[in-house]
Amino acid sequence: MGLLARFKESSAIRCIEAALKQDEPPDSSVAAARRLGDVGTDRCIPILKEALFQDDLRLQVQAARAFAAIYKRQPDPQILEILNVAVLNERQSAQARQAIVECIAEITDIRRSGGLVEVLKSARTPASVRTAALDALKSLNYPEILERLVESAIFGKTLDPRGEIRTWATRQLIALDDREKLHKIFEIVHGRRRLRYRAVSPETGGPASLVQLLPRIDPKGAVPLLEEMADDDNPAIHDAAREALANLKAQ
Repeated sequence: MGLLARFKESSAIRCIEAALKQDEPPDSSVAAARRLGDVGTDRCIPILKEALFQDDLRLQVQAARAFAAIYKRQPDPQILEILNVAVLNERQSAQARQAIVECIAEITDIRRSGGLVEVLKSARTPASVRTAALDALKSLNYPEILERLVESAIFGKTLDPRGEIRTWATRQLIALDDREKLHKIFEIVHGRRRLRYRAVSPETGGPASLVQLLPRIDPKGAVPLLEEMADDDNPAIHDAAREALANLKAQ
């Protein structure tokens, strides 16, 4: 690192420190964080971490971007750890968490995408952040996207009585470009005991969750699977499946 770059880094660090103490205007800290993205090293990790958890959205976004840029030049595990902690912090605004998701996606791969997966699993994650995490996982070719969405759709009522998670997950399943998705969902549900129990147990005042889910995703494609479920020995399954088939024929 040249002397000029080191001077710029030190100057930017001091500027952010002064702004956080309110000795400098907020705009100066945002510009300084942007400069650290260009010249920063592991020396600036502590101050960027502090900036990332401030209330100023612009500063949070620039700190996250600076972290991503520094990581590309000098991969440091603590940077990824800091970003993962920040993206799971429910006190952060949705806009800040979306920006952090994008930065994580720039510097990680499917082996280290646990933070993005946890964003999907949390019942309190805003829909915009959950969607950003899903898009990031798609860009990383994460292999279990369908399974994560099925979990959200099936367990959604327990996690979120208002139904927002189930609505979001169902909408994402409908949009998913996969001709075999209904059969894969069927196999996922029946291949996991806990998921199967939740999916085929009759809910109060309604049919089994899997029977509800399949026609919402693809009414026509769901018919063969519902017909198979209509012959199941479990009353909770076959009664719900027959009712769903009757409803589809009536439409």
